[in-house]
Amino acid sequence: MDLLAQIVTNVIGFLLLVLILRRFFWNSVLRILDARRARIEEGLRSIEQSTHDLERLKQELRERLAKIDDEARAKIQQAIQEGRRIAGEIREDARAQAQTIITKSKETIELELAKAKVSLRDELADLAIDAVERLLKQKCDPETDKVLVASVLEELGRSRVSQ
Repeated sequence: MDLLAQIVTNVIGFLLLVLILRRFFWNSVLRILDARRARIEEGLRSIEQSTHDLERLKQELRERLAKIDDEARAKIQQAIQEGRRIAGEIREDARAQAQTIITKSKETIELELAKAKVSLRDELADLAIDAVERLLKQKCDPETDKVLVASVLEELGRSRVSQ
């Protein structure tokens, strides 16, 4: 019986201990465990939300970078086209200026040629008048006339060489 009384006493003591612990400590322990579980769950949700936000931000950054790349390419293409347009304008201006210079040069050459022709005509007229004066002053003789014409032509040649 002693053994049975000891077992019963131990069981009753254990039950009393469980009741006392449950009454005073069990709710506190459960609240601490629930609070810890809630903190852990909140931390996991926060980590999951942060991970989701990071992925969203990464995607937004990729899209922004792609947009910036596209804009940069478009600006480069626009600059290339503008450069080509300006180069074409410069070429056209140079051609127009060259054509103007050529036209002015041709006009200047034609003017100088006309002046030379007028000058030559005036000189020839002066020489012809001079020759006629000399012929008229001298007696008309075919030999003398030939010598006179030759001297006028020689004079003409000297005056052309000196110019």
